[in-house]
Amino acid sequence: MRLIQVEDGYKIRLPSDWVEDLGLEQVVGLEKTPEGILVRSCAEVTWAEVFATKLQMGPQASNVDLSELSGDDLLF
Repeated sequence: MRLIQVEDGYKIRLPSDWVEDLGLEQVVGLEKTPEGILVRSCAEVTWAEVFATKLQMGPQASNVDLSELSGDDLLF
């Protein structure tokens, strides 16, 4: 067990061998447990990955009469 001091700004400095072994180079998640704080590695997600799984739009209605609509009708 290693004792590590919490720095200003609540930063915790981890030993470099832990960071490399656990893959903690980028973003980590912290979880409060009854035993203490659990540090988990988290994979960063790119916007391309987020939008790759977005819902597809259905077929668009082609015969919609918009002639009687005003701008106020389009407000939610």
